[in-house]
Amino acid sequence: MQINPFIHAARQGRNEFGVYVAVFILVFIANLLGSIPGAWAMVTWKDDPQALPVYLITSLMLLGFVASLVVLWLCVKHLHKRNPLTMITPTGVVNWPRVLKSAGLWMVCSAVVETATYLLFPDKYQFSLNLKDFLPSLVVAIVLLPLQTSFEELFFRGYLLQGIGSWNLWAGIIITSTVFGLAHSFNDEIEAVGSLGLAMVYYIGVGLFFALLGVIDKSLELPLGIHLANNVYAFLLVGYPSSSVPSSTVWMTTELNFPLMVTQWVVVMALYVLLSKKFVGLQVTAKPTS
Repeated sequence: MQINPFIHAARQGRNEFGVYVAVFILVFIANLLGSIPGAWAMVTWKDDPQALPVYLITSLMLLGFVASLVVLWLCVKHLHKRNPLTMITPTGVVNWPRVLKSAGLWMVCSAVVETATYLLFPDKYQFSLNLKDFLPSLVVAIVLLPLQTSFEELFFRGYLLQGIGSWNLWAGIIITSTVFGLAHSFNDEIEAVGSLGLAMVYYIGVGLFFALLGVIDKSLELPLGIHLANNVYAFLLVGYPSSSVPSSTVWMTTELNFPLMVTQWVVVMALYVLLSKKFVGLQVTAKPTS
């Protein structure tokens, strides 16, 4: 069987089971402690929406991801004794322009699908731009959102997928996608969806797409770009009620139409895959290699 260098990057340095357990615990503690300011901000905001500006709430909420990313990076470097960048590519050399191209392609595909949706259902959108909140939110999107999305990709699709996948590829893909879905089960929009099971199908599906893309491309360059573009798009351009992260967007949908949102995401994903060979150099093989 052909070896997938991205997955087998986990075999560099120390890879004992005990090291993985220790790193998992340390990252969990970092996330827990880093999330305390965000939890306080959310409670304060729900009691009085005018008490704190939206961008400050979001900044505090993202601190948990920043702390987790720092701890994960240090653990891989000092406990696993390997280059943390090997969580992105097996060589540790990252093509950052390709990451940005991936983000740009996803952003364009999202805008095309959103425009089509607007033309079909114009009454479902309302202009909501508030420059006083939007400009600071833009800074948050530039500085903190990349750290949030990078942590999720490096932890789920880099660290865990490589670690489990080097033992059994499909177990790695399925387990990490499921854990990724469960990690989003506390999002505020779950209540608006009305079905935890339906929401989990969506989130686990997103995790599967990112995992398969990373395995097929043999790097996280494309998922890193997509995840960032997806979150920036929802954070700055088109938001929806009951979002798990408060934001100041240019447009706001009048309601969270979950079936429509899932349909949009699937169409955007299909467009991205169709255009990815030409614009970001994705080579799709018959099946993922382990």
